[in-house]
Amino acid sequence: MCIGIPGKVIILKDKKAKVKQNDHCHWWDISLIEDKVRVGDYLIAYQNAAINKISAREAKKILDLMKEGKC
Repeated sequence: MCIGIPGKVIILKDKKAKVKQNDHCHWWDISLIEDKVRVGDYLIAYQNAAINKISAREAKKILDLMKEGKC
């Protein structure tokens, strides 16, 4: 089972977003996201393709649960 870990967009370039997850940065394809993606948005990805945009509140909730070891 895979779990989508939220990543925060720090740079946008064409249809790619540089996303920070904890201490790591990755480039994700954002062409599947229908809403406009902006720096500061949180995304969920699978295989380096962003599949969903989530609110900062949802991202914090997921990240807090992960820190507590509940997921």
